[in-house]
Amino acid sequence: MSLDRQAPDTIQAEIKGEVINPGVYTLKYGATIQDLIQAAGGETQIADLSPFAQMESLENGQVIVVGKTELDGSSPLISINTATEEQLMTLPGVGPAMAKRIIEYRTTQPFQTLEQLMEVKGIGEKKFAALQEFICL
Repeated sequence: MSLDRQAPDTIQAEIKGEVINPGVYTLKYGATIQDLIQAAGGETQIADLSPFAQMESLENGQVIVVGKTELDGSSPLISINTATEEQLMTLPGVGPAMAKRIIEYRTTQPFQTLEQLMEVKGIGEKKFAALQEFICL
């Protein structure tokens, strides 16, 4: 089935990569890349939107891939066993409350594996996946 057979007042576009909810979205005709990013729940904290003209209109069937910001190699990994609250808050999606929960967890039992971080309230598989490349024990 072709995407061309939709109502003429809507389009479908797909967004992948560093957005909260990647997927296919049906938007009003004339929708922009910015509209698609918003429909997908917004970008992650490590998203690189610089390649896009966000006010550019989308075409039916268009696919947008949002990449990650380039790390300069000088950013060391954050230790989930020893980092301060401030250091933990530099991680994508970690605010003051989450940083405190990580610290509270490790005071009773140090992390033995990175995956153990998912035992902290509010850190599920998706959040862990976003954090994994920035953390160490």
